[in-house]
Amino acid sequence: MPGYETGDWEQLKLDMKRRWGTVSPERRYKLSSITQLFTKIQQEGGIRNMTQYKKFIGEYESIINYLRRYQYIQGDINHNQETSAIPSSIVQESIYREILKDEAMVQALDGGYIIPRLEILKLYIEQDLEAKVLIQQKEFSQTKSQEKKARFEEESWEEVLKKMKDITQKIQNPQPQGN
Repeated sequence: MPGYETGDWEQLKLDMKRRWGTVSPERRYKLSSITQLFTKIQQEGGIRNMTQYKKFIGEYESIINYLRRYQYIQGDINHNQETSAIPSSIVQESIYREILKDEAMVQALDGGYIIPRLEILKLYIEQDLEAKVLIQQKEFSQTKSQEKKARFEEESWEEVLKKMKDITQKIQNPQPQGN
Protein backbone atom coordinates (compact mmCIF):
# COMPACT_ATOMS: atom_id res chain seq x y z
CA MET A 1 0.00 0.00 0.00
CA PRO A 2 1.38 3.39 -0.92
CA GLY A 3 0.66 4.93 2.50
CA TYR A 4 2.68 2.21 4.23
CA GLU A 5 5.63 2.56 1.88
CA THR A 6 5.85 6.34 2.27
CA GLY A 7 5.05 6.40 5.98
CA ASP A 8 2.00 8.60 5.36
CA TRP A 9 -0.41 7.29 7.99
CA GLU A 10 -3.38 9.31 6.76
CA GLN A 11 -2.88 7.89 3.27
CA LEU A 12 -2.48 4.38 4.75
CA LYS A 13 -5.72 4.81 6.67
CA LEU A 14 -7.53 5.81 3.46
CA ASP A 15 -5.94 2.90 1.55
CA MET A 16 -7.00 0.44 4.24
CA LYS A 17 -10.58 1.77 4.28
CA ARG A 18 -10.72 1.60 0.50
CA ARG A 19 -9.46 -1.97 0.50
CA TRP A 20 -11.33 -3.47 3.47
CA GLY A 21 -14.03 -0.91 4.18
CA THR A 22 -14.89 0.56 7.53
CA VAL A 23 -15.70 -1.67 10.44
CA SER A 24 -18.65 -0.87 12.63
CA PRO A 25 -17.26 -0.55 16.17
CA GLU A 26 -20.24 -2.27 17.80
CA ARG A 27 -20.16 -5.33 15.50
CA ARG A 28 -17.02 -7.29 14.83
CA TYR A 29 -17.32 -10.93 13.97
CA LYS A 30 -14.81 -13.61 13.15
CA LEU A 31 -15.33 -16.99 11.54
CA SER A 32 -15.27 -18.47 15.03
CA SER A 33 -18.33 -16.34 15.93
CA ILE A 34 -20.55 -18.84 14.13
CA THR A 35 -19.17 -21.77 16.10
CA GLN A 36 -19.46 -19.78 19.33
CA LEU A 37 -23.12 -19.07 18.58
CA PHE A 38 -23.84 -22.76 17.93
CA THR A 39 -21.98 -23.75 21.11
CA LYS A 40 -23.98 -21.24 23.15
CA ILE A 41 -27.26 -22.64 21.80
CA GLN A 42 -26.14 -26.21 22.54
CA GLN A 43 -25.20 -25.29 26.11
CA GLU A 44 -28.64 -23.74 26.62
CA GLY A 45 -30.25 -27.03 25.60
CA GLY A 46 -31.16 -26.07 22.05
CA ILE A 47 -34.03 -24.02 20.71
CA ARG A 48 -37.33 -24.85 22.39
CA ASN A 49 -39.65 -22.04 21.31
CA MET A 50 -40.23 -19.43 18.64
CA THR A 51 -38.70 -16.57 20.66
CA GLN A 52 -35.40 -18.42 21.07
CA TYR A 53 -35.47 -19.37 17.39
CA LYS A 54 -36.01 -15.80 16.19
CA LYS A 55 -33.22 -14.54 18.46
CA PHE A 56 -30.84 -17.23 17.18
CA ILE A 57 -31.65 -16.64 13.51
CA GLY A 58 -31.24 -12.88 13.96
CA GLU A 59 -27.78 -13.32 15.49
CA TYR A 60 -26.79 -15.98 12.95
CA GLU A 61 -27.86 -13.93 9.93
CA SER A 62 -26.16 -10.78 11.20
CA ILE A 63 -22.90 -12.73 11.64
CA ILE A 64 -23.19 -14.27 8.16
CA ASN A 65 -24.07 -10.93 6.54
CA TYR A 66 -21.12 -9.26 8.26
CA LEU A 67 -18.70 -12.02 7.23
CA ARG A 68 -19.96 -11.89 3.63
CA ARG A 69 -19.87 -8.09 3.47
CA TYR A 70 -16.26 -8.00 4.61
CA GLN A 71 -15.41 -11.04 2.46
CA TYR A 72 -14.43 -13.38 5.25
CA ILE A 73 -16.67 -15.92 3.53
CA GLN A 74 -17.77 -16.20 -0.06
CA GLY A 75 -20.49 -18.32 -1.57
CA ASP A 76 -22.48 -20.88 0.36
CA ILE A 77 -21.54 -22.10 3.80
CA ASN A 78 -22.59 -25.36 5.36
CA HIS A 79 -22.52 -26.04 9.07
CA ASN A 80 -24.05 -29.50 9.09
CA GLN A 81 -22.58 -30.65 12.38
CA GLU A 82 -23.49 -27.48 14.25
CA THR A 83 -26.98 -27.15 12.80
CA SER A 84 -27.89 -30.62 13.99
CA ALA A 85 -27.70 -29.37 17.58
CA ILE A 86 -29.70 -26.15 17.10
CA PRO A 87 -33.13 -27.44 18.12
CA SER A 88 -33.73 -29.08 21.46
CA SER A 89 -33.86 -32.87 21.37
CA ILE A 90 -37.68 -32.89 21.45
CA VAL A 91 -37.96 -30.41 18.58
CA GLN A 92 -35.12 -32.16 16.75
CA GLU A 93 -36.94 -35.50 16.78
CA SER A 94 -40.11 -34.11 15.22
CA ILE A 95 -38.12 -32.09 12.67
CA TYR A 96 -36.09 -35.09 11.55
CA ARG A 97 -39.25 -37.18 11.36
CA GLU A 98 -40.77 -34.61 8.98
CA ILE A 99 -37.59 -34.30 6.92
CA LEU A 100 -37.40 -38.08 6.50
CA LYS A 101 -41.10 -38.25 5.65
CA ASP A 102 -40.62 -35.60 2.95
CA GLU A 103 -37.47 -37.41 1.76
CA ALA A 104 -35.46 -34.18 2.13
CA MET A 105 -32.59 -35.85 3.98
CA VAL A 106 -29.96 -37.40 1.71
CA GLN A 107 -28.72 -40.87 2.53
CA ALA A 108 -24.95 -41.39 2.57
CA LEU A 109 -23.25 -44.37 0.96
CA ASP A 110 -22.82 -46.12 4.29
CA GLY A 111 -26.56 -45.90 5.05
CA GLY A 112 -26.41 -42.92 7.41
CA TYR A 113 -28.13 -39.64 6.74
CA ILE A 114 -26.54 -36.33 5.81
CA ILE A 115 -27.97 -33.43 7.76
CA PRO A 116 -29.59 -30.91 5.39
CA ARG A 117 -28.35 -27.37 4.90
CA LEU A 118 -29.40 -24.70 7.38
CA GLU A 119 -31.86 -23.15 4.92
CA ILE A 120 -33.78 -26.44 4.74
CA LEU A 121 -33.57 -26.97 8.49
CA LYS A 122 -34.88 -23.43 9.05
CA LEU A 123 -38.05 -24.25 7.12
CA TYR A 124 -38.71 -27.37 9.16
CA ILE A 125 -37.81 -25.71 12.48
CA GLU A 126 -40.19 -22.82 11.73
CA GLN A 127 -43.00 -25.23 10.79
CA ASP A 128 -42.48 -27.27 13.94
CA LEU A 129 -42.32 -24.28 16.27
CA GLU A 130 -45.38 -22.67 14.64
CA ALA A 131 -47.28 -25.94 15.09
CA LYS A 132 -46.26 -26.02 18.76
CA VAL A 133 -47.49 -22.44 19.21
CA LEU A 134 -50.85 -23.33 17.63
CA ILE A 135 -51.18 -26.41 19.84
CA GLN A 136 -50.35 -24.38 22.95
CA GLN A 137 -52.92 -21.74 21.98
CA LYS A 138 -55.55 -24.41 21.41
CA GLU A 139 -54.76 -26.11 24.73
CA PHE A 140 -54.86 -22.73 26.49
CA SER A 141 -58.28 -21.88 25.04
CA GLN A 142 -59.58 -25.37 25.90
CA THR A 143 -58.29 -25.01 29.46
CA LYS A 144 -59.96 -21.61 29.77
CA SER A 145 -63.29 -22.96 28.50
CA GLN A 146 -63.07 -25.95 30.85
CA GLU A 147 -62.34 -23.61 33.76
CA LYS A 148 -65.37 -21.48 32.86
CA LYS A 149 -67.55 -24.58 32.56
CA ALA A 150 -66.33 -25.93 35.90
CA ARG A 151 -66.91 -22.55 37.56
CA PHE A 152 -70.42 -22.37 36.06
CA GLU A 153 -71.22 -25.92 37.20
CA GLU A 154 -69.87 -25.14 40.67
CA GLU A 155 -72.01 -21.99 40.88
CA SER A 156 -75.04 -23.91 39.64
CA TRP A 157 -74.62 -26.58 42.31
CA GLU A 158 -74.21 -23.92 44.97
CA GLU A 159 -77.46 -22.28 43.85
CA VAL A 160 -79.28 -25.64 43.89
CA LEU A 161 -77.98 -26.40 47.39
CA LYS A 162 -79.03 -22.95 48.61
CA LYS A 163 -82.55 -23.38 47.19
CA MET A 164 -82.80 -26.82 48.80
CA LYS A 165 -81.77 -25.37 52.17
CA ASP A 166 -84.37 -22.60 51.81
CA ILE A 167 -87.08 -25.16 50.99
CA THR A 168 -86.13 -27.42 53.90
CA GLN A 169 -86.16 -24.43 56.26
CA LYS A 170 -89.62 -23.43 55.03
CA ILE A 171 -90.85 -26.97 55.55
CA GLN A 172 -89.35 -27.23 59.03
CA ASN A 173 -90.36 -23.73 60.12
CA PRO A 174 -93.62 -22.89 58.41
CA GLN A 175 -94.55 -19.22 58.74
CA PRO A 176 -98.13 -18.46 59.72
CA GLN A 177 -100.06 -16.81 56.99
CA GLY A 178 -101.75 -13.57 57.84
CA ASN A 179 -105.35 -13.29 56.51
